[in-house]
Amino acid sequence: MLEVKALRAGYRGRQVLCGASLHVRPGELCALLGENGSGKSTLLRALCALVPAQYEVCSLEGRDLPGMSARQRALCAAYIPQRCDIDGGLTAEEVVLMGANARTPLLSGYAPAQREEARGCLARVGAQALAGRLMGTLSEGQRQLVVLARALMQRPRLFLLDEPDSALDLSRRYAMMDALRAAMGADCGALAVLHDAQLALSCCDRVFVLRDGQIACGLDLHAADEAQVNAAMALLGDGTRAVRVDGEWAVLGRKRTE
Repeated sequence: MLEVKALRAGYRGRQVLCGASLHVRPGELCALLGENGSGKSTLLRALCALVPAQYEVCSLEGRDLPGMSARQRALCAAYIPQRCDIDGGLTAEEVVLMGANARTPLLSGYAPAQREEARGCLARVGAQALAGRLMGTLSEGQRQLVVLARALMQRPRLFLLDEPDSALDLSRRYAMMDALRAAMGADCGALAVLHDAQLALSCCDRVFVLRDGQIACGLDLHAADEAQVNAAMALLGDGTRAVRVDGEWAVLGRKRTE
């Protein structure tokens, strides 16, 4: 589905990604982990042509993703950045409707069915009560849910999410991942930058760890054993350890170093 080979990108002459390669299969929810500054956000931005990049392959279902027009990309991929600058005078429902812009004829206005769909997207992320609220009155966590609902409204084949859980409390984080999983179905894929290792291990199918500008490892969490997962966690540099209990991964915490 998504195939990336030898991706290189950076800023102002400094190379951040040095040949990163990964793939996301249909139906997979994948986490991208790494230390701060390792290039996780840069990788997503490169996929969306928001930073200059060089690569051997960077394709979605065989089509060059960065090489698409903005409209073409919006029809097949939904990108949620860390921070979204949204007009505080718009309602949540109006923001979600923007997800339909790429498939709505210019100047035609939104159809009643699209407005109903927008409210349904808000309901899927547990934010239906926010439909009529102005964005400027919402908390950061509430705004994040609205932006996720906007991504659902795009009906993409691929979700690219940069720390979608950062402003959410613990229960909302898991609800958000459940909503994303339900929206994906069997034909879509997702790549999410996460800092919460427990969230990644609990909710994702595959984990990629970015280190020194490259994907240092990519694990299928359904097949990996404890040694493999803990080797991946060691690459994060914070002493995170994991165990598998009754088929589920659990993070124990950091090792004591004193």
